[in-house]
Amino acid sequence: MKEFETKSFKLIIHENLLKEFIVKKGVTLHEKDIWESRDISIGYKPGIKLYVIMEGEEDTQVSPDARRAAASEEYSKYTAALALCSPSVYQAIAGNLFLKINKPKVPTRFFDSRDKALAWLKMLMNR
Repeated sequence: MKEFETKSFKLIIHENLLKEFIVKKGVTLHEKDIWESRDISIGYKPGIKLYVIMEGEEDTQVSPDARRAAASEEYSKYTAALALCSPSVYQAIAGNLFLKINKPKVPTRFFDSRDKALAWLKMLMNR
């Protein structure tokens, strides 16, 4: 397991190819953050697709440009699946809009709990 931290997010990459992407409290995630997370990941695990769980601490947002980048073909080259999770109703609405509007290129789902998100990712990992 390896941990990385920037001013906007924390990444934890596990040996089983799980990547925890945690947006820090009060941060609005931007496109540059998405590409930075991708670059960190491929620097640590080059050529490997990771199973990503994305969570936000309190009062976080994801900008439209970050949503477009996360759903892009280029970003998807390094992602096997994406689980978005938050107990927040606002985040649930935003997450489901992301699924419908941005149409990610990899299997992507929104969950209201971390346990459900991890169970889904682990099920995909075991295929």
